[in-house]
Amino acid sequence: MTTVFTNANFISLNEGNDIYSVMVINGKEIVYLGYNTPICYDDARVVDLNGGYVIPLINDMVYYDITHARCTVLKEGERADFIVLDKNVLKEKSPQILEVYIKGKKKV
Repeated sequence: MTTVFTNANFISLNEGNDIYSVMVINGKEIVYLGYNTPICYDDARVVDLNGGYVIPLINDMVYYDITHARCTVLKEGERADFIVLDKNVLKEKSPQILEVYIKGKKKV
């Protein structure tokens, strides 16, 4: 299943700290990070993240304990393990985790 995540700031945590506005997941992997949804994904399921910030599940700033979550950057080809943080992540010391996705699926 292909899912397009929109309306968020996808923080890649790569060397340039690139921030994207669209992320596409196919199965368990990130297949696209960019600024517009490619036409080939027009029929995919769309998830609006309501302006949140998306970062890899485990990094230097946030730790969320879950088995086998080892992403260090958001990039194409990586496993889709990520969290969605509150819009105020840059203002607060302890960001609020809104959603957790493991292998591209929302964890309840």
